[in-house]
Amino acid sequence: MLNAILFRGGMYGDLLLGMLDSTALLETSIWQLEYKHSTCANYNIKYTRTFQKKFMQYTESQKQKYYDRFSRISQKVYVLTHDTDFSLKHKDITTQIICSDHDMTQDFATRFQSMHRQKVITEAKSKIENNRNFINDYTESIKLWQDAFIFPNRFDIKNIHTRSLFLKDFAEHFQIDNMNHAERIYDIHIDRLQKTTYN
Repeated sequence: MLNAILFRGGMYGDLLLGMLDSTALLETSIWQLEYKHSTCANYNIKYTRTFQKKFMQYTESQKQKYYDRFSRISQKVYVLTHDTDFSLKHKDITTQIICSDHDMTQDFATRFQSMHRQKVITEAKSKIENNRNFINDYTESIKLWQDAFIFPNRFDIKNIHTRSLFLKDFAEHFQIDNMNHAERIYDIHIDRLQKTTYN
């Protein structure tokens, strides 16, 4: 049964996928190039779960075939998506990640910029000014997106930096009885983030 996680870059979609679906995680680093921006804890995320992160590269027909492929599986399968328009056609299987604490959105924008900073810097004419503008613009776009698109199933990550509260929110929202895997993935991922620049 397909479940999609819709999120804006920097808002911990990879972490949620890893916490929810252990079958999405790979220990191998053979395909490191393909997975370099799709990691969780010390795992790579299967490319087949991140197809819709680069949704602009695919036609509507290709996207639907992708969704149909996972819909035939009887167990719960989670995939990531940045495609709001396509997700509107599949509201019943989509969880939208939001943050009700608007003061945190700049942190997500900064996180996104740092994860993709090489591309941002390359495209920027003036590194410092354009990076500052990028963070401000992206912060505002997250707020506008949350207000403009309201999916019936939304998960609020306002407590992402407070372990006990976030894990409680997560368990309740996704109805997880055994939190052992989710807690382990959260702890490894957050610890790794605190030690490195990238997620």
